[in-house]
Parts: sequence; C-alpha cells; structure tokens
Amino acid sequence: KCLHSVGYPLSNGRSDVPWPCNPDQTVITHFPQNNEIISFGSGYGGNSLLGKKCFALRLGSILAKQEGWLAEHMLILGITNPAGVKKYIAAAFPSACGKTNLAMMRPSLPGWKVECVGDDIAWMRFDDNGVLRAINPENGFFGVAPGTSYATNPQAMETIKKNTVFTNVAETSDGGVFWEGLEDEMDLSQVSVTSWLGEENWTKESGKPSSHPNSRFCTPSGQCPVIDPAWEDPAGVPISAILFG
Repeated sequence: KCLHSVGYPLSNGRSDVPWPCNPDQTVITHFPQNNEIISFGSGYGGNSLLGKKCFALRLGSILAKQEGWLAEHMLILGITNPAGVKKYIAAAFPSACGKTNLAMMRPSLPGWKVECVGDDIAWMRFDDNGVLRAINPENGFFGVAPGTSYATNPQAMETIKKNTVFTNVAETSDGGVFWEGLEDEMDLSQVSVTSWLGEENWTKESGKPSSHPNSRFCTPSGQCPVIDPAWEDPAGVPISAILFG
C-alpha cells in the first residue's frame, strides 16, 4: 500500500502554487511489517513515485530477504559480440553516476551490440538450475536530464522524444526543453529560454543554471531504441557478471 500527499491542501483562502509541497514537514516512511509506504510533503519525484526506490528497492529488499532473492540498485544490459554470443551483466553505481548512459551504450567497437534491460533496479534470484537471473521491476526511465545529450547518450535522447514528463528543466519559447549539456545541440539564438525558476530570457551569463542539477525525465522503457527483447520476460535474463563502480 502506497500513500503520497504533497501536504499542501487548498483550504479556503489559500492560493495554489506551481509546485505544491511542504518542505518543512517532509516525511518519507516505510513500514515493512505492513508492506506500506507513506510519503508526505515532498515534491521530488523519487519520493512521490513510490513504486521506484521506496517499493522496488527499499521494501523490495525486505521482501527479498524474507523470500530468498535480491533487490539491488543495478542496471541490467545485454552484450552481443561479433560472433553473435550474448551475455547479460548487472552493474552497480551511485545515482547520477552514469548507469543510464552505460545501460544504453552505443559501442564503438565494430560488430558489438548493447541492449538495455533496465537502468536502475534489478530483482535477482537463482533459478532451479542455479543460474542467477534478473528482471527490471520498472516500466520506465527516471533519468537525470543535465548532461544527457546526443553526444553522451543518443539512445536516451531518442527515447524522450515523446510521451515524456520533464521536471525542473528549462523551457524554450518554441515549446521545447533545455538543460545543461544541450548547448552544442540547440541554436539558442533562435529561441528564448525560461529557467526552471521562471527566469525569462535566461542565458549562461545569468550566473545560475537553466535547470535544477537533479532535474529529470520520466519516459516509458518500451520507447528506447535499444530495449532488450527480453526486458519483460518474467523468467528474467541470466546474469554472467556483476560490475561495481
């Protein structure tokens, strides 16, 4: 059971705001004994998308311990070599450290291919034959926007072209979005930029970033051009190696 409240009720005489939240009384609580999560006051996606870290990782770790499996902060990807041999690996990095970029890597080595199963959380168990298998419990990507570009992650840029929610990024006058890292890929002389704080006609000379450093995109996994064919296989994919970085 998951409950989230922004903690900003519109009572009589209280006006609405663009970003309702209650930062002075933010509480994120987990009750493993009841499989329950209660989130109050937070306007941050990681604390309001309760199926993500709160359930899939934190309560998931408790359920995994009880039932004999693992819930890990890991990406899952498949690598195919020029001979057609495919292996899957899991990899653990801290947040905002490159998991999404690695999960969607475009290999520079001829003949190699990388396909993405998931970029953040892995549920793993040993099957009846003793093979470690992993699934991605999520249905989408909740990625950090700043630094994401066609130069760093072209697959992510293709994924977020449609059906995507952006939070705390800058907005362009033609209805698009902008963040740090896109300077060489957008002609800012043709559009004006409104920063995430509402500053109109933003420029780099303003002294403040256009977007929050932890601004995000939220987009369906199925839109990723390199999504692995087995990404929704309930049996999971066989893990041959685990990378820690």
